[in-house]
Amino acid sequence: MADDPRHPPPDLSPATGFFELLRRLEAPELRFGRTGPEPARLGQRVRLSMAARDVAALRPGAPPFVEVEVLGLLGPEGPMPLHLTRWLMQRLSDRWFEGTDGGTADTTALDFLNMIQHRLLALYWRAWADQRPEVQAAFGTGRLGAMIDALAGLGLPGPRPARLDGVKRRHATSLASGIQSPARLTDLVACHLGAPSTLREFLPHWMPIPLPLQSRLGHQHARLGRGAVAGARSFQRQTRAELRVGPVDLPLYLRLIEDPALAADLRHLVGVAAPREVTVGLRPLLRRAAIPAPRLGSVRLGRTLWLAGGRHRDAEDWRRPSLLPAEGEAGC
Repeated sequence: MADDPRHPPPDLSPATGFFELLRRLEAPELRFGRTGPEPARLGQRVRLSMAARDVAALRPGAPPFVEVEVLGLLGPEGPMPLHLTRWLMQRLSDRWFEGTDGGTADTTALDFLNMIQHRLLALYWRAWADQRPEVQAAFGTGRLGAMIDALAGLGLPGPRPARLDGVKRRHATSLASGIQSPARLTDLVACHLGAPSTLREFLPHWMPIPLPLQSRLGHQHARLGRGAVAGARSFQRQTRAELRVGPVDLPLYLRLIEDPALAADLRHLVGVAAPREVTVGLRPLLRRAAIPAPRLGSVRLGRTLWLAGGRHRDAEDWRRPSLLPAEGEAGC
């Protein structure tokens, strides 16, 4: 509040637009142009001059009243004859009734027109808002929101962590594509964790062969040069990948290692964006500057303890062999 005597600034700046004001007034249980209570009443300011702004005034009350100039039945832009506007302005300039706050004008005719114009203005706002996803995203409803949810797979049945819905909506076009690229998985993980992530593909490993498929003399899969494999495992590269997250600071590094909720989120994202036949592991990278000093009582073996001092690169020793989705979990 100003200390020197002068006029206080108006509640609404001249740049406040009609759509911006109504967007700020809306709440999940108070929506314009819908059945049920609305956040404010809308009406037109009577004038004979051309409209110079969208919103003329905002009067507090229960509910508040918004006077607009952007649209209406009266005035030079309205469809009604101008002599009706002059007649209403004359009625408003005369003081007919006495009250505790002084003389009051006769607003009966204007109130009747505003009762009609409120619905007109509210539907005008609703038609504009229903075409803009940024307006609907504040309440999680709307036709465009339902379309984005369908692209992201959020309408499918099955359990899913609701905390990942925002990440999926931001990458809805990528999830709707049938191409399962490494970038789709790394972008989802980076968006959820706020840390860079890369994917190493075609990692070498020994894949165990199920007992019924192992080569045995006199049985199937035992032809030399065709299907016979010596031993109970086979060297493969095409079914294993590793998700590398980082470099990250120590708090996020510990969460990646120990937090079961975060592990469940990553498992779910892998089930959504990676092929089911590929086993994806996790390797977090601890930033070199964040490696704790090896002091008793402050570090843990196999987690945050490195005996070799003076490390010159990020720590990447810990790894989780697999982030496969749990049995029966739906990738949605």
